[in-house]
Amino acid sequence: MATLHFDSSYASCGFLIVKTKGDPYNDNDTTLIQSDWDYAGVASSIGWIPCKCGSTDGTVDCEACNRKVSDMLSEAYDYCQEHEGEEFETLDCFFE
Repeated sequence: MATLHFDSSYASCGFLIVKTKGDPYNDNDTTLIQSDWDYAGVASSIGWIPCKCGSTDGTVDCEACNRKVSDMLSEAYDYCQEHEGEEFETLDCFFE
């Protein structure tokens, strides 16, 4: 399993996915998520739903729900931050 780790002094451009019991400051134990395009995928893998109608993964505007990409990516980042420190088996794919 893995957790999310936010440390603006170490990963100021995003956040880290850290192996359970791993060291967030050891590159072998982490994956850096620095592109806002990746926020939606990570957030979705831990339960975030980008759009109620299911028409987008968060990286494309949803006309049906009037949702903009920028809003969804911001929401995805916030969702990840809200779940910092929780363990998720679905994050293991970042280490395969």
